[in-house]
Amino acid sequence: MLIFLVVFLQFSGFTQHKKYTSIPEALQNPELVTWLDINCKEVTSFAKHAQKLQNVTSFYLTTCNLEQVPSEIKHLKKLALLNLQGNNLDTLPDNFSVLDKITVLNLRNNSFREIPIWLANLPQLREIDLANNIDLDISQASHVFSKIKNLDFLYLNGNNLTKLPQHFTDNQNLKELHLSNNPKLDLQQTFQVLSEISSLKILVLSKNQLHKLPKSLNSLKQIEGLVLDQNPNLIISTLAKQLMHTPNIKVVLLRKNDLTNLPEDLSGFYSLKVLELSSNNFNAKEKLRIQQGLPNTKVIF
Repeated sequence: MLIFLVVFLQFSGFTQHKKYTSIPEALQNPELVTWLDINCKEVTSFAKHAQKLQNVTSFYLTTCNLEQVPSEIKHLKKLALLNLQGNNLDTLPDNFSVLDKITVLNLRNNSFREIPIWLANLPQLREIDLANNIDLDISQASHVFSKIKNLDFLYLNGNNLTKLPQHFTDNQNLKELHLSNNPKLDLQQTFQVLSEISSLKILVLSKNQLHKLPKSLNSLKQIEGLVLDQNPNLIISTLAKQLMHTPNIKVVLLRKNDLTNLPEDLSGFYSLKVLELSSNNFNAKEKLRIQQGLPNTKVIF
């Protein structure tokens, strides 16, 4: 879990301060407000007072079914995290390009077809969440991703992906990629593309209705963490054999896969540092067998 702990700690700083959930409360001491999570009914009030909230670093405006966001967000010059998930957005105002401190941009559960080209001009942008934008043009988006110099975390879950464009390989700083809930994704083609991104360390393929991974898994020489949660039809014996040929993979997550046992031969898991098996159906005897059979692996039930 060390890989995932590092990821968490990198962004946990955004939640260290008091969360303000109403504009009237925030305006009592506006200079102290760094985390603002406003009610949908207060959008107009926020727009009116945005210039008074100069120290906001985290701003949440979520699940409001908005078709456009207040352009006054541009006044939050220290903004590092912008969460707009759960709306009906298909674009962002061009004046947001002045928000040069943004590190994390959450656009999950919206209606984006294309993403703004000016995102490439945000020098500190590292994480983009575009999950569940089902009409997203992955080819157009990939061209923009490749121009974002520091982009290393990308979420493309639930976007009806069938393949990745070849120029996705231009994302040479990407470290963690989420492709969960894309059951029609051609993994053979996807692995071929991803094999050319040397920086990629973590690949998430949860909820993809997987039975087995293509043999080309062994082409992902750079991958250290593989997340396969909620794939209950995954053939674990086949996965174990594949892991024998991918010793670079050190962390595997198999949560919520309705597992009752692992293969009798556990040698496929010997190279793992962490094997996450929580939220399955192992009995006490099987848990003990697995732990004794993998003495050098941290097994989590």
